[in-house]
Amino acid sequence: MLITISTPNLSTEYKQLIEATFEQSTSTYIVFVGDGVYAPALNTAFFEQLANTVKSTVESTAKDKPTLNLSFLSTDADTRGANLPEHFNPISHKELAAISAKNQHWIPLS
Repeated sequence: MLITISTPNLSTEYKQLIEATFEQSTSTYIVFVGDGVYAPALNTAFFEQLANTVKSTVESTAKDKPTLNLSFLSTDADTRGANLPEHFNPISHKELAAISAKNQHWIPLS
């Protein structure tokens, strides 16, 4: 599953959707694009809680371990001067295309 976030402000509904996706899917990618690169800074507590939830699930489950893949388009972050946490991975447009090709289900949040 690929979730692209292009808005800095995540509504309660968006947060619930992200949480539900991680509960249902073993491999979910969240990629912050455009103004979405500001979302991690504006929603720090949410993403820390999500990372801790996924980490504890991985530690307690042997099969179908969920993975948390948080990435951002490096050119968008550079252009906007956004600083993202270390556990968010910078990716290129080419890498985003590869992630897109690998995932059948996409959810754009804007």
